[in-house]
Parts: sequence; structure tokens; C-alpha cells
Amino acid sequence: MKRQLISSALALSMIFGGAAALPESFAPQSSIVAQAKSLVSGDYKYSLLKDGTAKIVKYKGKDTDVKIPSKIDGKKVTMIGKEAFRDNEKIKKVTIPKGVTKIGDIAFLSCSSLKSVTIPNSVKEIGYLAFRYCTSLKTIKIPSGVKTIGLFAFDGCKNLKTITIPSSVKNIGLGAFSGTKWFASKQKKKPFVIVNDILIDASTSIRNVTIPKSVTKINTFAFTGCTNLKSVTIPNSVKTIDSWAFSDCTNLKTIKIPSSVKTISFNAFSYCTSLKSVTIPKGVKEIGDGTFEGCTNLKTIKIPSSVKNIGVRAFYGTKWLENKQKKNPLVVVNGILIDASTSKGNVTIPKSVKSINDFAFSGCKKPITIKIPKSVKTISKYALYEFNSAYPWCESENLTIKTPKGSAAAKYAKKIGIKVKYI
Repeated sequence: MKRQLISSALALSMIFGGAAALPESFAPQSSIVAQAKSLVSGDYKYSLLKDGTAKIVKYKGKDTDVKIPSKIDGKKVTMIGKEAFRDNEKIKKVTIPKGVTKIGDIAFLSCSSLKSVTIPNSVKEIGYLAFRYCTSLKTIKIPSGVKTIGLFAFDGCKNLKTITIPSSVKNIGLGAFSGTKWFASKQKKKPFVIVNDILIDASTSIRNVTIPKSVTKINTFAFTGCTNLKSVTIPNSVKTIDSWAFSDCTNLKTIKIPSSVKTISFNAFSYCTSLKSVTIPKGVKEIGDGTFEGCTNLKTIKIPSSVKNIGVRAFYGTKWLENKQKKNPLVVVNGILIDASTSKGNVTIPKSVKSINDFAFSGCKKPITIKIPKSVKTISKYALYEFNSAYPWCESENLTIKTPKGSAAAKYAKKIGIKVKYI
């Protein structure tokens, strides 16, 4: 069961209306920001970017063979903007000029008659949904300059049989090639679809799996919902386990994470309800939000001292966290206060704590007094969010912070209007 993961993660942008935003970790980032004013030249509506180059905003012409100009009104064209050709059912061929560095999000969505696209080497990024539902496309050659292919970029191109992907591509979004003949043929040959050492799909995997030694990254949603999966052997070549990679693998009982792994992204193992024990390898610096959330039978978690950041709800719903809470309402890992939700009355944070996580005190009974030592150097923005209140911040009459004058806690309290007593 995929739990709504794909639908919930993408509902933010999938309804294509353009108003909703993707989660930050999914949304393509760009340092080039367009100015608001739109201009018109011939069949093109365009805007100027901060560097003085042009972004195609909309194509208004009726040609079936479109050769996008390299310059508009003397301005070099460097970007095909969001939805620029969306739903154009007339165009059959598009030639993108040299100099364009990005094909924007939803740029050619549902161009159902599009059969040929020429993309120059200057392009570095193909945005999310860029060519989705271009059902007449049969072949596409991605040039050697491209580094990123966005979410569902070619999804639903049902006749797309041949895709040439250069070694320059290092980031491939969720479902970038799903619904294509190319992708279906890859799945039939092997349970793993691997592109440039990135395991982008393993959804047809069963029971006991050994990931090939060539893989360096397990991509977002690679194993999501593989309910028959019981054990996985990850090779030492893997450095990154991406978000939701194994989420909802409800029968996964054994997972050995090698020491080569440096990053375990958010929700990577969420709702793996059969997991009982996990050892995080030395070298991992960050455990993402909700990484083991909902792993209801996870009782033993070994966390090395190398871990310096632990995300919100990383262990929420695990037996490990429940047992920690029973022993002490303040759950501290490597100097990070990750949970204090069962605290009440007068709370004294130990001097071993260096930082307080987001939502650490969420759900606490009020009123409460928290004594925060000077050892605490960082208090996350939402550390006291949802403090048994409908408001985003703790109400001042329900909370008092006791702390040395000039401490990080004193500055935090002053900033958000919480009562403070100096000690």
C-alpha cells in the first residue's frame, strides 16, 4: 500500500494549475529570477530575467514546426518558461536554440501532437512535468549538458520508446519516465531500473533483494509500497538513501545500511511496520524528517555520534521512542533534544543539550516552566510550535522560560514574546 505518498507529495503541484507549490526538496531551484513585466514580440510573449536575457512566457503562434528564436528584440533567449507551450495540440516539431539553459516546469505539458524535440547542449535542467503527456513522442535525446531531470518530466509519454540519457545527469525526479515504453521495457528486463548509477525504480522487486554494486544513490520512492519485500542488501557503493525510498515496505524486516551512506533523507523508511532493529552507520551526519516515522515495531535504533541533525518526527510512533519517553520525558540524542512532548510542570533541560529541535515540546500539557541552560546554542524556529494550543506559538500565560541572561534561550523568548525569568 502506498498510503497516498505519491498522491500527497504531488497533489501540491500535479493538479497542474500552477498555483500550488512542490515541497522544497522536490521543487527545482533556480538562481535566475524573472522580472514581473511581460513583453510581446511576434508569436512570443516573454519577460526579462535579472541578467538581461529573455524567458519565453507563452507561444501564441499556429505553426506546427516551431523554431524558437535565439534572440527576441535583441535579447538572448536563455529559458523556456513555465507552461510556455502547455496544451498546444498543433505543434509537431520544436527546435530549442543554443543558449537556453532551462526548460521550465510544465513547459510542453500535453502537447499531444509533438513528435520531435531538439534540445541543445546548453540546457542544464529539464523542469518537472516539462513533457508530460506528449503522447506522440517516440524518441528523445537528452543532451550532455543536462544535470537535472524533474519530477514526471516525461511521464505519460506512452509512445516514448527510445531515451538517450547522458552521464551528466545526476538528479532524476520521481516518475521522470513513468508511463513510457522505455520505462516499461526496463522493468520487464530487470526488477531494478538504474540510470547513471541511480536506482530510480525497484517497484517490481519481491522478497529478498541485493542491490547491484554499481548503485550510488537509491532514489525517491524507489521501493515505496513493495509489500512483499522482506530484506534488502545495500552495497558499500551507496552514498544516499533518498526520501521515501523504502516507505510503506510493510513486510521489510531486515535492512543493513552500509558505512558508505552519508545521507538518509526524510521519510526514507517511514511505515516499515515490520522493522524491529536498525543500526545507523558511522559517517551519517543527518537523519531526515520522519525517516522512521510509523515504524511501530522498531524497538532498537543505534545512532552514531556522527549524527548532528535529526529531523522532525524522525522516530515518531516507534517503540524505541516510546521506551525513551517512559524513562525520561526529555529524549536527547547526541546533544539534540528531539522530543519533550510528554513533559509537564517544571522542566529542566540538561546541560548536555546543545540544541532543541522543531516541535520538541509539541503537545505538552500546560502550564509549563522550562529551564534552559546556557549550553543550548540553538533553538529551532518551531521548537515550541503547537504547544497544546491552536496558535503557532506558545501563549505567554502558559509558558515561562528560565535561562541565563544573554543566552540563546533568552533571545528566543524575547523574539516570540514568551515570559522569561533570568537565573
